[in-house]
Amino acid sequence: MFHSMPAANTNFSSQSDRLSWGTVELQVTDLDRAVAFWTSALGLIERNFTASGNALGTKERTLVVLHPGAETPVKAPFTGMYHVAIGVSSQAEFSRMLARLIHLNVQVGPTDHLMAKSLYFHDPDGLEIEITYETPERFSHFGDMSKGLTLYDVDGNTHSGRGPLNVNAELAHAAGTDPLAPLADDSYLAHLHFKVPALEPALDWFETLGFERHLTLDSWGFADMGAGAPNTHRLAMNIWAGPKNPPMPPDMAGLVHYELLTHGEVVASPHLQKDADVLRGTDPAGVAVTLRTGK
Repeated sequence: MFHSMPAANTNFSSQSDRLSWGTVELQVTDLDRAVAFWTSALGLIERNFTASGNALGTKERTLVVLHPGAETPVKAPFTGMYHVAIGVSSQAEFSRMLARLIHLNVQVGPTDHLMAKSLYFHDPDGLEIEITYETPERFSHFGDMSKGLTLYDVDGNTHSGRGPLNVNAELAHAAGTDPLAPLADDSYLAHLHFKVPALEPALDWFETLGFERHLTLDSWGFADMGAGAPNTHRLAMNIWAGPKNPPMPPDMAGLVHYELLTHGEVVASPHLQKDADVLRGTDPAGVAVTLRTGK
């Protein structure tokens, strides 16, 4: 079964997201090794250090906090984080990040999702990272999903949504830039993709926080949600490792907490409990979540 939103709205600036991601917290097996990788491969800077971990991000904001404590790298099959996506705001920055990863000999998968361009790679514990440049203006509408994932661009051409990018064409946009400069200050957490025990209950749960259904492919075991702006990818989930899997073990590398920020709307989810000026709970993937009012 396939469900989607209507065809694309071409006025992408007319509506903003009601939710955004704050910080994500990951536990790793070797903190020094993880910090070295995340700062080198992504160009993140160390913002501060606490007794429990390292906060990394840009000059503008913290994006990721790395904690020690894991005893084993990522292994299957468990629910939790599938990958975390860091968004960049320009083609030049996306291409510069591709040049950076190639320069550092990081194995990377450049992928064209049509609504976005993405670079996929893994940290030393097997945690998957995505660098994404959102391009919703290239998307027109979905095709016949009963025959597979099919999208149409604004020129009427079909796309699989999972094809490879032309690496040489992408790198051309990085000409004259420094691949080893820090990640651009306006970079942000674009989305999280979860492994969940079942799609429908997870969709229902996240709807109570303010996310909305964008695309559901039951036959593929995948669903995607937005947060207000048309044709944007803010949260995804899958059951590709099988349904009804348990949460990740407490000693495994993975996502242990994330923060969501609300913008202009009051959230009264039955799944979150008030704690001072924030709401807290545990999501369907077994991960702790804090929801607070954003700026």
